[in-house]
Amino acid sequence: MLNPNNDRLDYGQILSPPAGFYLDFAVGTTYSLNLDALVGASLSLGLSEETDSELMNNPVCLLEALRSVGDKVALFCESGQIQMPTKVTSLYVLLEKIVFTVRTAKRKGIAAYPSFHPKFWLIRYKNNVGEFRYRVIVLSRNLTFDRSWDVTYYMDGKVVDTPSIKNEPVCDFLRYLLARIPSGQNGRAKAKAIKKLINELPCVEFEPPEKEFYDFEFIPNGVKKANGEFYRFEKTKLFTDTFQEILIISPFLSGDIIQSFNNRNERSLIRGARHVLITREMSLGKLSEEIAKKKIALKDICNFRFYTMRDKVVDGETAISENTLDVQKQDIHAKVYMIRKYSDADLYLGSLNASHNALYGNVEFMLRLRAKNRYLNLDKLMASLFGSEKDGSDNPFQEVTLENAIVDEDDKERKALDSIIKTISRSRPLASVRQEEDFFAVTVHFGDCDIKDYKVDVRPLLSKKEEPFENDILFSNLSVTQLSEFYAISVSDGQKTVERVLVIPTAGLPEDREKAVVSSVVSNKDCFYRYIAFLLGDDSILSILESKTAEGTHVASGTGHAYQAPALYEKMLQTAASAPEKFKGIEYLMKTLAGDEVVPDDFKKLYQTFKKVVKLDV
Repeated sequence: MLNPNNDRLDYGQILSPPAGFYLDFAVGTTYSLNLDALVGASLSLGLSEETDSELMNNPVCLLEALRSVGDKVALFCESGQIQMPTKVTSLYVLLEKIVFTVRTAKRKGIAAYPSFHPKFWLIRYKNNVGEFRYRVIVLSRNLTFDRSWDVTYYMDGKVVDTPSIKNEPVCDFLRYLLARIPSGQNGRAKAKAIKKLINELPCVEFEPPEKEFYDFEFIPNGVKKANGEFYRFEKTKLFTDTFQEILIISPFLSGDIIQSFNNRNERSLIRGARHVLITREMSLGKLSEEIAKKKIALKDICNFRFYTMRDKVVDGETAISENTLDVQKQDIHAKVYMIRKYSDADLYLGSLNASHNALYGNVEFMLRLRAKNRYLNLDKLMASLFGSEKDGSDNPFQEVTLENAIVDEDDKERKALDSIIKTISRSRPLASVRQEEDFFAVTVHFGDCDIKDYKVDVRPLLSKKEEPFENDILFSNLSVTQLSEFYAISVSDGQKTVERVLVIPTAGLPEDREKAVVSSVVSNKDCFYRYIAFLLGDDSILSILESKTAEGTHVASGTGHAYQAPALYEKMLQTAASAPEKFKGIEYLMKTLAGDEVVPDDFKKLYQTFKKVVKLDV
C-alpha cells in the first residue's frame, strides 16, 4: 500500500483525463507553487501529456496547453509561496487566469501567520456525448518539483440519482475558496464554474477502487461548515479516541501534539499500545530542543519509536548526478496517520503535519479511509515501508534516538525571511499601468510593512528592472510583453536570500497584451501551420513540416503549402466528428492573430468554408 518501490503514482497521469474524456473544469490547491510545474500540470490536464514531457520545451505546444486550460482551471496557493522560476517566459501571462493566492489572517495562539496548506484537486471531465466523470485527489505534495517522498490518493466518481451528504465537506471547502476569488471577468467565470461543482457534488458518488477500504470521509480543517461552525481536525477520532496501534508519518512536529498521542491511553484500559513515528532528522532536533527547554517531559514521548530516512537516501542524488546544480535532497514530506483499535483501522492521508500550527491554525484537507485489521495494521504498513527485513539494505529508514538529533539552523533563517514575504503580501499591494507613447509605466503600492534589518527588492517578473522596496515603486519603459500581475520579490538578511513571486492585482493592463504574447510565439506562417497541425493531432503534417524545415524551405511561402490543404481539410472533418472541442483552439488562434500577416489567406478561406459546412458552434 505504501511501498516506495512498487506503489508509485505519477502526478501528471493522475490529472490526465480518462480515455475518451477531456477536461471540463478543475479546481486545485497547493501551499507552494512552481510556475513551471503548473505548466506541466496544464499539459496533463489539457493535452494528456506527462508533466516531464519534451513538449515542455516546445513553445507552440505550451501555448496550446495554457490556452486550453486557462478558462478551465482555478488553482489556489498560499500568498508569497510562488517559487522563482529558473527561466522566465512571456507565456506565464497565460497563467494569470489560473492562479489565485490566499492570505490567511493572524489567529490567537499561533505564533506565525497560519498557512493555506491543503493539497487537493477536484476535476470534472466530459466526453463528446455529454457524459461527466469526476476525480477527487488528496495529496501531501505541493505543485512543485520537490523530490521529497509524498503520498497521494484519488477516487473517480460518477453521477447517481440519489443525493447524499458524503461530499458536503468538499462543498464547504469549495465555498471557502469561492470567497477568495477576486472580482473581475475571470474571477466571475471561475466562481460560476465552482458554484456549478458545488451544486453537482451531492449527486456524485466516489468509490475507493481497492477492496481493502470499505468507507471514506473527507475532512477539511479551518474552514466553515454550512451551519457556521468550523471543521476542526482535533475533534476527529484521530485526536480523541484511544488506540492499540498508531503510525505517524510527518515531516514537521510539535511537542504538544506528539505528547497528546503518547498519553492518549493513560486513563483507559488499553495497555501496551504500539507507537511509531517517521519524520525528518531536523524535526527530531526541534523536539529535543523542546525537551531541553522543558516544554514537554521525556516521559511524554517515550512510548514512540522514532525513524528517519537514511543519509544514503536523503543525499542519494549526489552519488548519481553529474549536474550538481540540479541535485536535490530527498526526505519525508508525506503526512500519514494509521490508527487501529480492535478490528477497525483508519488511514488518514493529506496535508496535515503533526504540528500545533497545522492543527489549530492552518487550512488543511485530509481523507480518512476505513478498513479492517486484516487489511490495515501497523505490521503491514511497516513491512511495506521498511521492506522484508527491518534492518535490510532495502530499508530506506533507520531507527534513531533523540540524543543524536540535530537542529537545522538554516531552516530558522529561511522561516524568518519567509515571514517578511508573508508580511509584505498581507499589506495587500496594488498596481496600475499607464501608457507612455510606445511603452508603459507601472506603479506598485504596498501598505505599511516592518521590514527593518532586511534588504528587499521588487521587479516585474517579465522584466529585469529591479527597485528597492518602498511603499510606492515606479517601473518605467516596459514593453507590452513585460506587463504581468506576477512580481518578483527578494528578501535578504545579508547572509541568505529568499526569492518569491507575488500576485499583485494590476489595473489598466492593455487588452492586447495576450495577443502580443501569442504573436511572439506564432510569429510566421510555418509556425502557424505547426500550431494547427498540433491542434488537430496530425502527425503526418507535423512530419512534413519538420522535414521541410530541415531542408531550409518554408511550407507556407508561395505555393508550398498547397499539397497539405487536402490533408488539413480531411483532418479537420475527422476532428469535427471525433473531437469538435479542438476547434475552439483554432478559433482562438484566428481571433487572436486577426490583423497579423501570419495566417495564410487560403487557410482563412478554407476555415470559413469548413465552418459553414459543418456548422460548428465554436
